[in-house]
Amino acid sequence: MNSKPTLHAWVDESMHTATPTMPEGIYLLAATVADPAACEPVRDVLRGLPPGRARRLHWKDSDARTRRTLAAIVGGIDIEHTVVVGASIDVRKQERARRKCMIHLLHALFELGVSHVWAERRTPSLNQRDLQLINALRSQHAIPDKLHVDFTHPDQEPMLWLPDIVAGAIGLHHRGDDAMPYERLRAGVTEHVIRLD
Repeated sequence: MNSKPTLHAWVDESMHTATPTMPEGIYLLAATVADPAACEPVRDVLRGLPPGRARRLHWKDSDARTRRTLAAIVGGIDIEHTVVVGASIDVRKQERARRKCMIHLLHALFELGVSHVWAERRTPSLNQRDLQLINALRSQHAIPDKLHVDFTHPDQEPMLWLPDIVAGAIGLHHRGDDAMPYERLRAGVTEHVIRLD
């Protein structure tokens, strides 16, 4: 009997304001999807990457050369990423953009067979907003009760570094700044573009 593996997703966000080469700002929610039983070797690779005494990788703290290297490493890992790109973000309404992208992402992850979503921990009040949205979606039967959502910190969970890298590379690509990181990992990425206005 063939049974599907259990799938988990690790989620991170990124926001990019409009630029001359990208007339509309975008909000991204990136999810790395994997069988949790197969993640320890990935974590081991990731733990060896932070420079110096850094406890974690963070895309925004990396220079262009490091970003290209990180994207190549992520592209070389046999793992899938699902990304929702919300177009035309109003920076004053970031939480609205997050809600719209989160709804779309949770549906996409459920369709992939994800049973547990790990989002990067934010402030307690912002985490509570996410939980209220998730509970509302459950009460509307928009997502099943069996789709669990929890929060964790990237210092404790290296799997959160992957969606950070993916979201950063996609943001650079959309801004027209540096397409190379995106080219190095795009084979494992599925993008969903939605309108936020």
